[in-house]
Amino acid sequence: MPSFVRLATEADLGHLAEIERAADRAFAPLFGDVDWGEPPSGHDRAAEEGFILVVTEDEDGVPVGFVHVLEPMLDAGRLAHLEQLSVHPNHARRGHGRELVDAALDEAADRGHETVSLRTYQEVPWNAPFYRSLGFAEEQSPDDTFHRGLVTAETELGLDRWGPRVHMSIRVAALEMTTEDFEELVVDELDRLPDDMVDGLDNVVFVVEDRPEDGSLDLLGLYDGLAVTERGNYGMGELPDRIILYREPHLAQCTTEDALRDEVHTTLVHEIAHYYGIDDRQLHEMGWA
Repeated sequence: MPSFVRLATEADLGHLAEIERAADRAFAPLFGDVDWGEPPSGHDRAAEEGFILVVTEDEDGVPVGFVHVLEPMLDAGRLAHLEQLSVHPNHARRGHGRELVDAALDEAADRGHETVSLRTYQEVPWNAPFYRSLGFAEEQSPDDTFHRGLVTAETELGLDRWGPRVHMSIRVAALEMTTEDFEELVVDELDRLPDDMVDGLDNVVFVVEDRPEDGSLDLLGLYDGLAVTERGNYGMGELPDRIILYREPHLAQCTTEDALRDEVHTTLVHEIAHYYGIDDRQLHEMGWA
């Protein structure tokens, strides 16, 4: 089922409370008949500092789910906090929640936030385990007025009667790394490649550049040369072929060093495969990708 995610409009706001009310009923098998109280109206949510995204199953359809992200102002700057994610149970298990969260993280990053936080139940399958699968990690709740207020409100509502609550966050800002540090990381990942992948390389150099010539952030790497299968009469003093890794596109796609290492590894493998004249299918058959 397709997901169409967009910023909420005035016409969408009237649907949000009913979506949340219906989604809350999913807790009944775990917690019993809990009175969660009346959810805020869509207009009340829209009045908060932040943004609301909705998901529909038709391009011009009515919302079947929404995510509400708060952006309170603290002394340290503006904060992004995922306050509510709800998908109507009649439209659950179709990937809409994941699409909403992914879109919310992109929107938060576009607005200049470094991290997005949330609070949720640790043991409810569609709470902490779901967010963990999206890259959120549990951590201590920050000691600031906003997060202290969240903990206090949860305590007053008695939410911990039904299980432990946890603070989670995820970094959404692009990773920053100097050219020198990026080059060291590339060398390190090159050293980790299997011997049978690199031992056959001949007259090839690895180069780090900031961006492709067109200035885009879409291209991660490039094999600039002739594949072994196309070289023919070779070895008459030709300049080395080049495998180029572009630093800024890699950093733009990663928020952690582990993710950056994975991306660099993938780029190296694919560009080396171009040297050997190997396609993606053969890469998988050889166990290189």
